[in-house]
Amino acid sequence: MGRTKRACALVLSALLCVLIGCGQAKEENVQQKAQPVTYENAMKELQQQVTEDTISCWYTGDSDKGYLESAAAAFEKEYGIKVKLVYYDGVSLFEDMNQANQQENGPEVYLMGNDQLEYAKTAGVVEQNTVFDDTFWKENYPDTAKKAMTYKDKQYGYPVYFDTYCLVYDAKLLENAPASIDDILAFLDEYEDTGSTKAVFRWDVADPYVNSMFLASYADLFGDNGDDMTSFQVNNEQCVASMQYFQSLSAYLWMNKNNISHDTVMNRIKDGTLVLGLCKSDILPTLYEMQSTKTEDSETDYRISYVPSLTAELSSTAWSTTYGAFVNSYGKDLAAGNMFALYLSYAYQDKQYNANGKLPVKDQGDQFDDMQKVLYAQYLNSKPVPKVMILGDYLVESGIAFDAIWDGKDAQEELDWLQNAMTEKMQ
Repeated sequence: MGRTKRACALVLSALLCVLIGCGQAKEENVQQKAQPVTYENAMKELQQQVTEDTISCWYTGDSDKGYLESAAAAFEKEYGIKVKLVYYDGVSLFEDMNQANQQENGPEVYLMGNDQLEYAKTAGVVEQNTVFDDTFWKENYPDTAKKAMTYKDKQYGYPVYFDTYCLVYDAKLLENAPASIDDILAFLDEYEDTGSTKAVFRWDVADPYVNSMFLASYADLFGDNGDDMTSFQVNNEQCVASMQYFQSLSAYLWMNKNNISHDTVMNRIKDGTLVLGLCKSDILPTLYEMQSTKTEDSETDYRISYVPSLTAELSSTAWSTTYGAFVNSYGKDLAAGNMFALYLSYAYQDKQYNANGKLPVKDQGDQFDDMQKVLYAQYLNSKPVPKVMILGDYLVESGIAFDAIWDGKDAQEELDWLQNAMTEKMQ
């Protein structure tokens, strides 16, 4: 009996050691998983999973060519993976990508705006970003970017660069940028242009993307993340008040919507025949070029400021588009695809503007100059453009409503019409 008890004690002791050991191992694994994500660790882990020495990347913006070529060369030098760049100029990106996937010739990575995310998800050609944890997102990217890359509470792709709107003003005529459009109108009342050639305030009135700044503060445009087709309201009291204000500008500013576009606004700035204008982010290279030739005798001194509110009571909210590097679910090497996408998003950001003239999503801090800091701050305060597939329908229908309101139709009736038109399309 003594021997039996001793034997049982030994067995129990061994089992206890095993259980303790397993518990410790499990605890160590949990601790390892709980370690915060870093760029270096993420790239190291992904590289261990790489199976191909060559991947492909599709892009649709011709201005990205030089930037991607330099990034691909640096990436290959550092990680030994060659990136074949393919410029896609077709009209059916996801359909053509799926055809290429069926032939085992699809890209590992592709660049697109966040407004296309639902299309990509529906086509089944986008991988969830499981590399970033919440801490990495928070420490390296603004909330605007995370929202832009979120679809149904999951993040997809890696944010690279952005586009939004800003106010450009002539500092020769305005000591400070106007805080509201009401301030612009007050300036207009007192402004005297002796040459009668300079317009005071212009934007592309026919562009519903820009005009949504009048609604976005108060409307529900497909939910907080722009991915909920059941969440839409544009005809509440504040929306109506904002569009009534929009209508009042028609007579005050003497703008013919048919004769104004983003290009004409930019050309007026180049010619020095505009005091203030709402412009896309791509105005930056033009302003730098003008600054490089500016002298003390120059008649204009254009600078960048934030999109103004409407009045002291009515705010405005500009839209932004976040462009990202997305991983194709049917690429031959998902690990290598994630590596290059992450490289573009994180490691190569400081070289981006000089290569393609677009500001990176990742904050560059003091590397941003004064104008870039203002534009970046505008991006932080913007609302990501919705990513639902019926965004195109909204832009068409809202464009019709905006035009009618600008031309004098009743704002409440037009917004009711827009609400009903979109409700039908969402069913």
